[in-house]
Amino acid sequence: MASTYSFSSAPKPVAAGRKKYREAGSTDLVMYRDLKETSIAWDKRVHRGNTYSMYTQNAVKEAIATAEQEPETKPVRKRKQKESSIFDTTVPPPARVPVDLTKHLVAPEIPVEVTVVEAQTDEFLPETPPEQYQPQKTGMDVSTQVEDGELFHFDKEVEPILDVLINKTLEQSIMEVEEEHELTRMSEFKGEWHERQKVMIANWVKCVDEERVLWQKKEEVKALAREQKRREACVLLKIQALSMAKQHLAGLVSTTVNNLKEVAFPDMKGLAIDRVFLPQLFSRVQQEVRSIQEAKLQTDEIIKSVVQGHVQANARALEAHHERNRELERRHLEELQIRQGKVRIFVDSGDGQKIPVGPIQISTKDSIDEVQDRVYRWLEEHEPKIAAAWPWGVAMCLNGEPVKVTSELFEAKPGQISMLPKSEPVTEPVDATGDEPIDPA
Repeated sequence: MASTYSFSSAPKPVAAGRKKYREAGSTDLVMYRDLKETSIAWDKRVHRGNTYSMYTQNAVKEAIATAEQEPETKPVRKRKQKESSIFDTTVPPPARVPVDLTKHLVAPEIPVEVTVVEAQTDEFLPETPPEQYQPQKTGMDVSTQVEDGELFHFDKEVEPILDVLINKTLEQSIMEVEEEHELTRMSEFKGEWHERQKVMIANWVKCVDEERVLWQKKEEVKALAREQKRREACVLLKIQALSMAKQHLAGLVSTTVNNLKEVAFPDMKGLAIDRVFLPQLFSRVQQEVRSIQEAKLQTDEIIKSVVQGHVQANARALEAHHERNRELERRHLEELQIRQGKVRIFVDSGDGQKIPVGPIQISTKDSIDEVQDRVYRWLEEHEPKIAAAWPWGVAMCLNGEPVKVTSELFEAKPGQISMLPKSEPVTEPVDATGDEPIDPA
C-alpha cells in the first residue's frame, strides 16, 4: 500500500542579518552621515528657482567647479595710483532745463456753464374723444406683408461700419508713418549731436595743446628774465662796493689827521663844554621834566578824587531814588491790599526789628473782635514767640487809637495800622455760695 507523504517541522525564528535596534558605538552608525551630506537640499549643485536662464546654469556650473576644486588664493595686486595732471579736465555736462509737465499730468478744471431759465407749463390740450363703439371681432386674421426697407437695407447699414474701419486704418497708418519719421529725425539728430561732440573734443584738445605751448614759452621767458635780473643784481652790488671803497679811501688821510689832532692837541673849550656844561644842562633839564611829570600826576590824582566823589554821590542819590520808588510802590501795593481786605502789620519783636504780620484777609462784615481773633490765630501759627508774650490777645489800633469798627481799617494808610497786647481781664470776686458778687466797699 502506498502511504501519503507528509512533512512536519518545528517553528523557529527567522534569522535576520540586521538588529532591530542599534547600539551606541556599533559599526552600523557609519552608514548614517551628517544631515548636510545626506539631504539633497544642502547640495550646492541643486538650484532653487528658475532653471531656464543662462545665469542660473552658469551659477550651477561654477558651484560644481568650486565643490570639486579647492579654492586657490590669488595674490592681490595693488593698483598704482595715477598722478593727477592739470590737463585732466572733462567736458562740462550739458545744461538741462526742467520741463513743466503739470498741464499733461493734472486734469484742467473746466467751469460748467449754468444758465437759469424760467419755464411755465402750457395749458392742457383737450382730451381725445372716446373711440366709437366697435363690435368684437370673431375669427382669426392672417396676413403677411413686407414692405421695401422694413427688414434690412445693406447699403445703408454697412456705411457706418465701413467708415469706422476705413478711418481706423487710415489713422493707424498715419500714426505709423509719423512714428517712423520721428525715429528717423531722432537718429539724425543723435548722429549730428555725436559729430558736434567730436568736433568740440577736438577743439578742446587743440586749445589745450596751444595753451601748453604758450605755458612752455612763458616759462622760458621767465627763466631768461630771472637770469638777467640776477646778473644785474651782481653788477649793482659790485658798483656799490666800488663806490663805498672810493668814499672810504677819499677821506681816510684827513680823518686820520683829525683824530690824531684831537688826541695829541685837545681843545680845552670843547672839553669844558663836553665835560662840565652839557652834563649840568642835561641834569637841569631832567629835573624840570621830573617836576612837570610830578605836577601832572598830582593834578590827575586831584581830578580823579573829585570825579570819584561825584560818581559816588550820583550813585548814592540814584540808590536813594530807587529806594524811595520801592517804598512808594510798597506803600501803593499795601494800600491796594488794604482796600481788598488784606491787612499787613509790622510789630516790634523787642530787639529793635520789625516783624511783618500777615497779610490777613478781612471783610467789612466781620466785627472787630473777629478780626482780632483772626490776627491772634495767625500769630499762634507763624510767630509763636509773640503769641506767647501776648497771652490775652491783641487789640487793633489806628494811629495809636483802638479801632471800634472794622470799616475804619479799610480807610487807613500804610503804617497807620498797629496792634497792642490786650491787658489781663479783671474778674469780679464772688461769695462762697457763688450767687452774688461781694461789694468791695
